[in-house]
Amino acid sequence: METDEWIKRWAEGRIGFHRPTVQTWLVDHAAKFLPRGDECVLVPLCGKSVDLVWLEQRGHPVVGVELAEQACRDFLREQKRVAAEHAAPPFTVFSSGRIELLCGDFFALAPDRHGDFPAILDRAALIALPPARRDDYARLILTLLRPGGRMLLVGVEYDEARMAGPPFSVARDEVARRYGAACTIEALGARDVVPSEPVWKERGLDAMTEYALLLTKAR
Repeated sequence: METDEWIKRWAEGRIGFHRPTVQTWLVDHAAKFLPRGDECVLVPLCGKSVDLVWLEQRGHPVVGVELAEQACRDFLREQKRVAAEHAAPPFTVFSSGRIELLCGDFFALAPDRHGDFPAILDRAALIALPPARRDDYARLILTLLRPGGRMLLVGVEYDEARMAGPPFSVARDEVARRYGAACTIEALGARDVVPSEPVWKERGLDAMTEYALLLTKAR
């Protein structure tokens, strides 16, 4: 999705992809994903996800990156949080507790400036990107994920002839092609989300498989 269209969606409230509850794959597999319990977690394309607060409450510093300023401000307002705001070009940074929101283009995140991370939560980032952007995204993720670090990746698969993304259908073998040379990949589970999320039925789908993978980067 183009930058202007993404920002427009947030401004107009067209954010049907947002979930008001914590991602259940994260809750169910936190012990395996975050075994130490204090890892700093990077959340690309974080929107106003309540996962950020859940992670903070569990004891983790959290760095969320989001293009739409509206999403960052909505997060702070809805969570009733006060944030310190400062410019750190090309980002505007909102700091609140142990949560830091970097408002700007995720592709501008530079490992030599922002460091690497022991944990990355891809809760819906890869599937928000069209195929032309996924190579660059995966390469950047691999530079941001510390050797030995772990990424929890939640994706979806569906019949693309029945619905146009986003979210885009990303097959699990595509994830393996993009990350398999650098990471071990463990399947955590899969489920059809159409029965519990009728919005996908309304968009023409009979089935949408949501899956969760745990990627561990080689040391």
